[in-house]
Amino acid sequence: MLFRIITLLFLCAAIVSCNKPDPNPELKDPIYNDLNSRLGSTKQALEAEKKALEGHEQALKDVVPQTGQIKYAQKRIYESQAKIQKLGQEVRYLELKIESRKKEAKTSYMLAFQKGEEWPNPNEFSSYEAANKLRAGKMTWDANARVKALAPGAKPAAGGHGAAEGGEKKAEGGGHH
Repeated sequence: MLFRIITLLFLCAAIVSCNKPDPNPELKDPIYNDLNSRLGSTKQALEAEKKALEGHEQALKDVVPQTGQIKYAQKRIYESQAKIQKLGQEVRYLELKIESRKKEAKTSYMLAFQKGEEWPNPNEFSSYEAANKLRAGKMTWDANARVKALAPGAKPAAGGHGAAEGGEKKAEGGGHH
C-alpha cells in the first residue's frame, strides 16, 4: 500500500514537472497583442465613421435647396466614404497581418523552445515599435522647420552633424597635411 502511494506521488510529480511547449505562444507575443489591439480600435473607428456617414446622408436630405449647402454635404459624404474605404482596407490588412504573425510566433517559439532560449525576443518588439513610430510620423517636408534647425546658433539634431561640426572637422583635417 505504501509502495503504491509513493509510486503514485512520484508519477504525479513526473507528470507535473514535464516541460511541454505552449500550445498558444502567440498570446504571449507583444507584437501579436499590439496588432490585435490596433485591429479593435480600427474596427471601432470604422463603425463610428459608418454612423457619421448616415448622419451626413440625412443632413443631405434635409438641406434647403439653392443655399449652397448641398456641395458641403456632398463633400462630407464623399470624405466619409473615402475614410470608410481606407479603414476597411486597414482592417483587412491587420487581419492578414495577425494571421501571419500567429504563424510566425508559433514557428519562432518552437525554435526558441527547442534551443532553450528566451521567447519572445525583446529586441524584436523594440524594432517593431521603432518601425511603427517612423510609419506614424510626419510624412511632409516642412521647409520652415528645416531652415530654423540650420539657422546660426541653432543646436544640431541629436546624433546629427551640423554645419558647424562639419566645418570644424574640415579645418582640423586640412592642417595635418
